[in-house]
Amino acid sequence: MHGRRTRRQLIAVMAVCAALASCSGSSDAQKPTSSTVTPVGSTASGSSDTPSAVFPGKTWKVEKPATQGMDAATLEKARTYAFQKGKNTQGVVVVHNGVIVSEWYAPGSNKDSWEASWSMAKSFTSALIGIAIHEGKIPGVDVKMTTYYPDWAQRGLGDVTLRDVLEMSSGLKWNEDYSPDNLDASNVVQMVLTQRDELAYAAARPRDVAPHTVFNYTSGGSMLLSGVLAKATGMSAEAYARTKLLNPIEMSKVDWWSDAEGHTLTYCCVDTTSRDFARFGLLYLNKGNWNGKQVVPARWVADSVKGSRVEPETYGYQWWLEDVDGVPHDLFQAEGHDGQFIYVVPSLNLVVVRNGTYVKNAGTPIADPNLFAKYPSGDIVPGQGTAPPDSWDSAKFLGPIVASMHND
Repeated sequence: MHGRRTRRQLIAVMAVCAALASCSGSSDAQKPTSSTVTPVGSTASGSSDTPSAVFPGKTWKVEKPATQGMDAATLEKARTYAFQKGKNTQGVVVVHNGVIVSEWYAPGSNKDSWEASWSMAKSFTSALIGIAIHEGKIPGVDVKMTTYYPDWAQRGLGDVTLRDVLEMSSGLKWNEDYSPDNLDASNVVQMVLTQRDELAYAAARPRDVAPHTVFNYTSGGSMLLSGVLAKATGMSAEAYARTKLLNPIEMSKVDWWSDAEGHTLTYCCVDTTSRDFARFGLLYLNKGNWNGKQVVPARWVADSVKGSRVEPETYGYQWWLEDVDGVPHDLFQAEGHDGQFIYVVPSLNLVVVRNGTYVKNAGTPIADPNLFAKYPSGDIVPGQGTAPPDSWDSAKFLGPIVASMHND
C-alpha cells in the first residue's frame, strides 16, 4: 500500500467495513501521553568510512541544529508545514551527521509513540532479501520464483525472477487501486479486507504481461517475498528480521504484522517509533553499515537505489528514487500509505522521517480475520488506524530542511 494513494479516502471501504463485525476494532487502543522531547543519553560511535560515522546506541544523541551547522529558524518552516491543520502529522525526526537535530510531535504523542509504516515495510523486506543473498540462503536476484513457488511452472510463470518481483515488474495481474468506484476489482483492497491467507492470494495471481517489461506497483508482489524468505531461511520474515536487521540496529520497540495464517506481511505494517524508523534510514545512509558492522551488504544498498530496468528514474528494489525539487538528486525514500516517509539524502548526510496519525490496536499484531479489522487506513474508522494528510508536498517539507544547512 503506497504513499501516493493518500488522497483517495477509501470511502466505499467504510461501508464494507461497517458490514463486517470484525471491523469494529478496539476502543482501548494505545495512545501516547506527552509531546515533550528531551535530549537523552549518548551515542555509541565508531570509526567508519560511511557518511555519518556516528550511530545511536539504545538512545540517540540530540543536539541543537546550530551545533550541526543548521539554522533553527529556517528548519522551523518544515515544522510549520508538517503540522498545519489537515496534515495529520504525528511525528517528525530530522537526523544530520548521525544525531537528532530536531524532532516534533503532535499533542499527545512523543518519541515513544507507536507509528505505522504501511508500505515503508517493503524497504525493510528488501534489506532482508539482500542479507539472505549475502548469507547464501538465496542464490541471487536472478533466481527463478519457481524455486519458492513450484506450481508456477505449470501456470506458465516459470520465467519470473526474484529481480522482477523486487522491481515491481513481475508481469502478474494486479490492481492496486483504492478508488471507491473500483472496489471489487482492486486486488489490494480484496487482499487486506477479505483474505485470511494473504500470501496464498498473492501467489495465485495470473499472468498479465511478460516479466520485466511493465512497471506495476503491487503490494501482492511484495507479499510474495514473505514466502521467499520463509522458505529460504526456515524462519518467518519477522523472526529473520529481528535476528538479522532489527536487533543489530537496536530497534527494540517493533511489531511486524502477519496475516491470520502466520505469514509476515512483507508489503506493510511495521509498527515502531519515528526514532526507530530513522535508525533504518541511517543504516541505509551508511551503506548498510552500523557502527562498524555490515548489517546489510553495501553492494545490496547500492543496487537497491540505483534504479530498476523498467523504471530506472523512480524505483529500485522496493525503494522510491524520484527527484524532489530543491533536494539533491541522490535522495531515495521509503514511502507508505497515509503519508509515511523515510527520506535519505547521502550527499547531505541527512535522514528525515515523517509519520502520520496512528492509533494502534491494543491486541496482537495479527490480521485476523483481515487486516482492516485492526489496521484501518484513510481515517475510515475514527480513532483507529491511520489518518492521511489532506495533501503532502515533499518539496515544501524538505525544502526548509535543506535550506537550513547553510553552514555545511
